[in-house]
Amino acid sequence: MMELERTALGAAVASSVLSLGDAVLRATSDTVPPWDDEQGTAWGTSGVGILLGVTFALLTAVLVRNATAIDGGSGARRWIRRALAVDLGILAAGSLVATVVESEVVGGAAGVTFLAMFVLGEALGLGLLGRPETRVPGALMASATPVIGLTFALEALAPGWGHPGYAETVLYLGIALLGIAATTVRESGNGSLVGARSGSPSSQPAPPPVMGTTRG
Repeated sequence: MMELERTALGAAVASSVLSLGDAVLRATSDTVPPWDDEQGTAWGTSGVGILLGVTFALLTAVLVRNATAIDGGSGARRWIRRALAVDLGILAAGSLVATVVESEVVGGAAGVTFLAMFVLGEALGLGLLGRPETRVPGALMASATPVIGLTFALEALAPGWGHPGYAETVLYLGIALLGIAATTVRESGNGSLVGARSGSPSSQPAPPPVMGTTRG
């Protein structure tokens, strides 16, 4: 069942739309969005904090639930995935706490874990490129830091258009799609298709019985 993974994908899409919308709004007008940390409204900042917190929590759950399928027997992928899950979990808690408590400590921790999210996402994405079933989400995740570099170039060429939302989008969608791909692999292990794909003896037709011969 993919309810969790599909919900995570929906949350990732919603957060990505919000991030890209924020980028366009800030680049094309002087309007302060209602979710601005300093000048926004209480309902705007709280709503965005809740959305991001839920998104981070769902992405964390995706990485934990599909651990075996994502790791694929690799110790390096396992530890990177765990570190990314912890990082996203901290971001989830921090985003939700920030909706009710204003603290420099919370803000500082959020900044560090936010940057670490891109580094760990990049590392895990690179480790997934060699597996056909995870190549697309891996490519999205691995593109996060190059997108950050392009964002700086875009800001230099068109001031005001630089925004972390571009990198956030590819990373959020990459992790969510990784959950979809991993769930497909995980669930296929319980079906008859696994035997057909792996060439196990249970998937092969039984040989015809050998008829005994008689001597006249």
